[in-house]
Amino acid sequence: MNINTSEIFRRFQADGLLTRQIGPDVTITAIAPVELCGPGHLVFVDHPKYLPIVAAQRPSAVITTDACAERIESDELAVLISPNVRLAIALIKQAFDDRDVRASEWPRRHPAAIVHESVHVPDDVLVGPGAVIGAGVELGSGAVVMANVVIERDAAIGRNTVLHPGCFVGYQCRIGADCILKPGCVVGSEGFGFAQDQHRHNHRIPHTGCVIIEDRVVIGANTTIDRATYGATVIKSGAVIDALCHLGHNVEIGEDCIICAHTGISGSSKFGKRVIATGQTGVLDHVVVADDCVLLHRAGVNNSIKEPGMYAGGPTQPLQHYLKNMAVVPKLHDIWARLKRLEKNVERLARES
Repeated sequence: MNINTSEIFRRFQADGLLTRQIGPDVTITAIAPVELCGPGHLVFVDHPKYLPIVAAQRPSAVITTDACAERIESDELAVLISPNVRLAIALIKQAFDDRDVRASEWPRRHPAAIVHESVHVPDDVLVGPGAVIGAGVELGSGAVVMANVVIERDAAIGRNTVLHPGCFVGYQCRIGADCILKPGCVVGSEGFGFAQDQHRHNHRIPHTGCVIIEDRVVIGANTTIDRATYGATVIKSGAVIDALCHLGHNVEIGEDCIICAHTGISGSSKFGKRVIATGQTGVLDHVVVADDCVLLHRAGVNNSIKEPGMYAGGPTQPLQHYLKNMAVVPKLHDIWARLKRLEKNVERLARES
């Protein structure tokens, strides 16, 4: 990596990510964390507590806020001002310091891959060793299909979408553009649906729907998204799903939702836009969660949530109610003991009267 700070500034000034450049124009050789930085490095600082480290270790450039920039005294340090340092980390690292998934050690189409003769593979698509691509699959330009990926018949993969090793995309499922499926994702496995007879024997209900994943969706490693019984399980644009999550049949996840690790969402439940489900959230079936809800502290959602806000615990409560109730829990034994004493005193007074 060799790039001048002036080039970084020009690239991101127009959209407002970087607003001002102070100090010399320097060459950046690497992007580094503050704790490990040194000469030639670019660092990101969003809090004044990191400024002493910057002063001591002397990186070449810093991207920071206006308030932090006012406290930087070095004339040798290139300073770029951003109103959103965390967003700057994301977009600048994507531009200059990301893994190049198209720089493969394998041929563009590995000879060990099995691609059905009906599939058109665009010239800029990579297909890794052991990949299996079934009949009628559509591959968008720039897609990357890494080692041992399985894409079943009539599925569609959008342009520039990356499927990391070991992913599975079931038949007739559709994945949009600029998506990332991390290793071991399972999209379009049969959902969990069974009927019982009079002897309580289980009988499988075929799931003949599909999964539709819209654009710019990221799905973490070993997450499973079940195909619909009928119709489609839908993940809308911009949603991000962490590792080891499970989304049941006919679930719908709204735009720009964040689903954190170990979350399980039962069949036919629907999240609105921008819902955040923190780790180990559990959602029952046929539940609707409104736009802009935040589910905290291993939330257990057993009823629909109709108003935006922060909810916690199981069953879920508005966050402030939950915090007050949790504050009482350590005192429950004392409260119980006091109650028993009061009951005895009431009984005694009743007898004496």
